[in-house]
Amino acid sequence: MSASNNIKALLGLVVTVILFWLLFRQVDVLLFLRYLAESRWSYVLAGVVLYLFSFIVRGLRWRVLLGHLKKVPLPEAIRLVMAGYAVNNVLPGRIGEFTRAYLAGNRNGISRTAAFASIFVERVFDGLTVFLILAALLFTYPFPGWVRVLAETAGILFVSLFLFVLFSSFSDLPVRFIRAMSERVPRWLALPLGLLEKFMRGTRAIESLGQLAMVLLLSFAVWSVELGVYVLIVKAFGVQMPVIAYLLMLVTVNMGMLIPSTPGGLGVFQFAVVKSLEIFAVMTTLGMAVALVLHMAQIVPVTIIGIIWLWRNHVSIASLEREKKDEGGNGAT
Repeated sequence: MSASNNIKALLGLVVTVILFWLLFRQVDVLLFLRYLAESRWSYVLAGVVLYLFSFIVRGLRWRVLLGHLKKVPLPEAIRLVMAGYAVNNVLPGRIGEFTRAYLAGNRNGISRTAAFASIFVERVFDGLTVFLILAALLFTYPFPGWVRVLAETAGILFVSLFLFVLFSSFSDLPVRFIRAMSERVPRWLALPLGLLEKFMRGTRAIESLGQLAMVLLLSFAVWSVELGVYVLIVKAFGVQMPVIAYLLMLVTVNMGMLIPSTPGGLGVFQFAVVKSLEIFAVMTTLGMAVALVLHMAQIVPVTIIGIIWLWRNHVSIASLEREKKDEGGNGAT
């Protein structure tokens, strides 16, 4: 890895260690193990199956966002999404996003830069959906101040990015501006401006109001399915909570994943779940048991499936790291 990636990985490790220390100093280890042993694993298995089902919806949404580049078959889109998530779970620096774009380009003959841009648009819709859920929650429950700060931060970030996506989708002004600049700058700037033009074309994933509605609907479907996973895992521990508690967990976890951490969000995920549950009088030890099982239900199966698929297609983790380094130095196509 490059020096910058090493620094990010080190920072993520430090954050993870600190968060786990803050959590485990409040955990009764014997009681924690008892909660794990007494949990209802039939609910956990159902949660795993439901989470894997969410990749069908994710694949369908990404297929819609890729439609302006190429009609990618749904099974292919699902496989690539799962492969990207699997790599993100084992490597730092969110290399999974690069992996998905790289494989989409190589296997389907589309621009890897444009494919990466479509993933960026996908993340913007995820963030916007999470923000809308969080904004609605603020009107239903007297949450502590940190929840309101979270909502304000999410609103500024994702609403701004969403407006950027809409502007680049329905106006060719950004692409025309970049193209005009390319004709007036030194040759050594032509390559980065060319990549920027491809990226902007990739962000033009919304071609009509109907397509915008479809992507928003699928985004809410993705998070509805994931919410179901949270409900099943919590019920595995016999905890009864209102719907807003599950929604707060969902939002807090996924906003927390923006914080640097080790691959898979280890530490950040558990901290977000525990602090969300504490608002609804769930003790730290029980919250930690819920957080661990919920996290493992989400990362272990998809990681195994994704890595096996990559292996069967002769794509190694080491080769992905090398390709990312080469792309960074030479530019994507």
